[in-house]
Amino acid sequence: PEGFILPATLWFGGWAGIGAFFGTVFASPFYGQGYDLGVLYGLCDLIVPFAGAYLMKKFKADIGLRNAKSFAIFLVFGTVVNVIIEAFFGNLVSYGVGFYTLEFAMTIGIATWFAGSFSGTLVIGGILLRALTPYFEKSPLYSPALFKRRQQRKAAPPPPPGLTT
Repeated sequence: PEGFILPATLWFGGWAGIGAFFGTVFASPFYGQGYDLGVLYGLCDLIVPFAGAYLMKKFKADIGLRNAKSFAIFLVFGTVVNVIIEAFFGNLVSYGVGFYTLEFAMTIGIATWFAGSFSGTLVIGGILLRALTPYFEKSPLYSPALFKRRQQRKAAPPPPPGLTT
């Protein structure tokens, strides 16, 4: 999900990011893990969309990556920073449940997790953001805020004079 979830969160808001969590939880039996472990890894998967989207918005990046500044922000904060954090916590989970030794988790584990997540986020995410953002910005589903408050509906206009209901 690495390459898809950051663009989806930037386009559709925080509920898309929460999808990363549930996707990991529900897919965990297919990886030979229980749902309990899926929840722990799912919490790690929440880092990529929320940290990346928050940092890109904080530094005012154009999510369509239409200029060099926005691409640099995406490269640093949309891929490197949040993937390092995710790899660290994901390997702490792997160590905590006994999959890895601490030495392995903090060296090879982080390096390989980072390489996979970084490449997916950079390549797939970058292409999706650059190619599809102009289309999604016109969509009624587009949500520039991570979580929007419910919008107030406008009251219906009064009926024309002389009409009664």
